[in-house]
Amino acid sequence: MRRVGLCQDRLVDELSEEDFQQLYGRWQPFTPREVADLFDGAEFPWWIAGGWAAEASGAPARKHEDTDIAVLHDDLPAIRSWLSGFHLWEAHAGSLRPLLPGDELRPEREGLWVRRNAESPWVCDLLLTRSRDGQWVFKRDERVSLPLDQLGRTIDGIPYLRPSVVLLHKAKAPRDKDQQDFEGMLPRLANGERVWLGEALTIAHPDHPWSARLTEALGHL
Repeated sequence: MRRVGLCQDRLVDELSEEDFQQLYGRWQPFTPREVADLFDGAEFPWWIAGGWAAEASGAPARKHEDTDIAVLHDDLPAIRSWLSGFHLWEAHAGSLRPLLPGDELRPEREGLWVRRNAESPWVCDLLLTRSRDGQWVFKRDERVSLPLDQLGRTIDGIPYLRPSVVLLHKAKAPRDKDQQDFEGMLPRLANGERVWLGEALTIAHPDHPWSARLTEALGHL
């Protein structure tokens, strides 16, 4: 696995995993159940995102190098209070910066890595999600939105992003694993999910190859 990092104020591409861990520490990501325990009783919404959410919706099982959790940007003060016993670091463009108590989140920052302390592994990545007037807004194209109460679904008591939203985030520049996730999830997508994703792709990523597959799948229903 390759990562990027910031070494002495210089962006370094393609760090080895060993070099990355020497700079920033290792990952030992929480499982969805551990995330649910972490946020048990929290008054703000959250949803498992990324690979774990894809796997819950039919994608092939694989090792998870991190755990993505979608939260609302507007809930950041409550989130910081809830996680006051953890270290939060801004993750942006391959660099990390501690978000110390009293610090303001810098503009255009959308991710926070979380760990107990400097001697502990990273456990999750908080994805700060934009919303407006009770609607989730897609970060790459604000014309794509959803009511917040339709953004996720609950599986075994754990909230996950809905499958169509997971795939929309993976659609910009699909890697091999993203294509595998699409192939695994497509047969299990409900008709409404296929329609919504097809419309969202038409807006945000015109002529995307997944659009034809979605149309074909709808024709077979």
